[in-house]
Amino acid sequence: MTKLLEILLIQPRWQSHGYRRKIKVDENRIHPLTLGVVAACSSPHRVTIIDEAIEPVPGDLTKYDLVGISVNTYVAPRAFEIADKMRASGVKVVMGGVHVWLTPEECARHADSIVVGYAEDTWPKLLEDFSAGRLQSRYDSVWEGIKLASPRRDLFRSRNNSLAYCETTRGCLNSCRFCYLNCMPKRGLVFKDIGDVYKELQTVAANIILFCDDNMFCSRDYTMALLSEITELKKHWWIQAPSNIFDDEELIATMARSGCFSVSIGFQTGSDATNKAEKIYQNQTDRYKTLVDLLHKHRILVDGTFIFGFDSDAPGVFRETEELIRMLGLDSYTFYFLTPYPQTPFLEQTRAENRIIGNDWTSFDWDHVVIRPRQMSEKQLEDGVVKLYRRLDRLYHHRSMLKNWKVYPRFAGSVELMSFLASIGWNYRQSRILP
Repeated sequence: MTKLLEILLIQPRWQSHGYRRKIKVDENRIHPLTLGVVAACSSPHRVTIIDEAIEPVPGDLTKYDLVGISVNTYVAPRAFEIADKMRASGVKVVMGGVHVWLTPEECARHADSIVVGYAEDTWPKLLEDFSAGRLQSRYDSVWEGIKLASPRRDLFRSRNNSLAYCETTRGCLNSCRFCYLNCMPKRGLVFKDIGDVYKELQTVAANIILFCDDNMFCSRDYTMALLSEITELKKHWWIQAPSNIFDDEELIATMARSGCFSVSIGFQTGSDATNKAEKIYQNQTDRYKTLVDLLHKHRILVDGTFIFGFDSDAPGVFRETEELIRMLGLDSYTFYFLTPYPQTPFLEQTRAENRIIGNDWTSFDWDHVVIRPRQMSEKQLEDGVVKLYRRLDRLYHHRSMLKNWKVYPRFAGSVELMSFLASIGWNYRQSRILP
């Protein structure tokens, strides 16, 4: 009979704050979904999940047989710190996550074993080997044809129960130059069984769902079938979506009927030349307004995300983006600094040009300027984003939110949605370094 293992899974805390002030309320909202999936793949063993945003890593680790650490690039230094300390005390450590996929050699120096790829087809084999005393130094996913697992939500300790994160697909077919998905060992799409998604959402107590897919819209047939299936659950949900759904009113109407209340669109830039240079081929600036108007027609809020620091960005880009946001009538907006992922051609190119600022992965969180801009100084870039936030927040945001309460009566009928949007508005303001 196989001995039941005591497994500790850790989500390291985000140590850096960048130009925006991260507050604990925001972190408490985010369940460590990846670790929930790993836990689901750990049966029949006993699993504990520690999210450092909520609670510290225990000092006494003697009860645990194995520790798994999820590593994103911006938490890598903290992950290495935890791993080195644990290994020094004799605990076996396994690392997985995006940063491990991208920098396996670096991560292997801090772990007894690494997982390169998805947990569903690697973790059970790793546990089998560990139990038999033959743990390998590396486990590689086949990447394709796997059955996506639903997370062990009962292990999440977040104090927030008003919303839940959910994943239905993995992968994206777009070719954005700055995205790590282009550098995965194998590119492709993986879809969770629609029946499994339905059962998962049916058991989730929260009525507000945040889908965290890379791009749920790569397969229209799958998306339409999924949304039709979950409509009867009467959940309210948010998702990020590409701008090329602008002419598909049937899809957008189905989104609205199934409970979609907000969409985050990666507009990234208002320049078609920049879209072409950065291989953001799905974006066409003359279609932005059509998409926003269509989403508003179906009473769906629109958050626009924009990236600053492209080679074509001159100091005038901030005023141009402000005018674009006003013209589009966005309900909210989020700005990021262009950030390369490790071991990608984009990073190697900018490093060869001597344009990378520092080597601390903690700063590679999209909140820090880590690439020297071509057409302005680093200070101009950061100050430009901060001032843009100030102008829009003071002159635009409150009027826009007032408009939302009048135009979108669905919110007035849902106390949960009203509370959620109110808390988002509070965090939205508090997460700035603005007066």
